[in-house]
Amino acid sequence: MNDLAAIENRSTICRVTCGWKKESLPLEVVRRYWRDVHSPSIARRDGIHDYRHFQYDPVVSDLFAPVAGITFACPQNEQLMWTSDVRYRDEAGLEAFGKSPPRDVLPGILGDIDLIVDQSTTYKALGTNAWTYKDATGIAMPQGLPASPTYQLFLRQKGDEASFRAALRALVESWQNHPAVIRARLSLFDVPDMEAERKAGYPVKTHPVERQYQAWIDLVVTDPANAAHLLGTAPGLADHVHTIHAYPVTTLCTFNYDGRPTLAGLRGFPAWDALTSLGGYHQAAPEILEWMYGDVAKDVTLPQGAAQ
Repeated sequence: MNDLAAIENRSTICRVTCGWKKESLPLEVVRRYWRDVHSPSIARRDGIHDYRHFQYDPVVSDLFAPVAGITFACPQNEQLMWTSDVRYRDEAGLEAFGKSPPRDVLPGILGDIDLIVDQSTTYKALGTNAWTYKDATGIAMPQGLPASPTYQLFLRQKGDEASFRAALRALVESWQNHPAVIRARLSLFDVPDMEAERKAGYPVKTHPVERQYQAWIDLVVTDPANAAHLLGTAPGLADHVHTIHAYPVTTLCTFNYDGRPTLAGLRGFPAWDALTSLGGYHQAAPEILEWMYGDVAKDVTLPQGAAQ
């Protein structure tokens, strides 16, 4: 396991939220708001180990060669629009997150759900059920358009949970030395606990059970053409997997990394994009960030080229 995978695997609790906007709202406006307004406010909450936000193009049904018994197509009106992956090192981190920010502040953040969300499901993946098996990207904190073709695979099980999970572990493990695979992370979801979400103050707008997923694979490949036969590395997959929906990633933002907000988490992605495009790294100097944001900016992980 390399350093990038090891840092991610320090987290033992992952909360993965998959969303769908209200029909009346323009998708690009919603995505911009979620990335540039909502996500930086989440990044300031306590207890986060890592936080990544994904936005998608429509599902592609031909990324992999056909496998009899597995469905790859997804109706347009059922496809996910974004995913937020928030990870915590332990229960103490999750508890700190739940107490942050103060109760009089929190409604101003959670109000985004009522503003934007038509349907949303939060899944938990615990311990080694959320595991990065390989990361050869060389990029600790990806921001914006992925550097290599990136797909989020959401899966539905066929048969019992234990066999489904074992089959997916075998599949992703088989990719660790595959030359076409740059990154592979597997998350095996617990059944969503809506009552726990409600008690935490979240408006419950979950997807119907038949549209929920039981697993997620974060896959980065050298070229989409090289992915065609990846499912063949684990024979018998169709005995345990009913559905694989492959969402191409158009935007991937890392707002927290290894327990600290990133520059994008502090200043927002547009500022990160403008700063790195022009090389304005003086605006990422630690003394400026601490003056602007206080103690939360101490030891912030900065992009390559910025003052350390």
